[in-house]
Amino acid sequence: MQLRCTYCQTMFALSRDEMLAALDHLEEQKLKYYDAHCPKCRRANRVDRSKLELAYPNWKADLKALAKQAAALPQTAAEAETPSAKPAAPKPAAAKSKSAPATKKPAASKSSGSAAAKKPAPSTKPKPAAKSK
Repeated sequence: MQLRCTYCQTMFALSRDEMLAALDHLEEQKLKYYDAHCPKCRRANRVDRSKLELAYPNWKADLKALAKQAAALPQTAAEAETPSAKPAAPKPAAAKSKSAPATKKPAASKSSGSAAAKKPAPSTKPKPAAKSK
């Protein structure tokens, strides 16, 4: 669903997942409007419930199907974890030594010294005066 921010006039879209979540929220809270936040200015834009319902027909059926999938997912995850009840193997010591670097110099002193060396000294020559007629 394409929307235009009422404050900064930026076009942005609501995905089907976001619309489904918005419609579910509106149904639970018995609201008439949804606040769609602009990605540019972060301000809330009011969207009518009827516009969301027109943009997402049969949203109630999709919400029920999603709820069924979510209910089935923890059961399958629990079944998958049961056979692999072995403890996790420790990581090799070589991987730990590579991830932990040796002590480094502070970044502030490093950047300030190199920046001063790269910049030329300001010129102290006076500018020539403009000639008048």
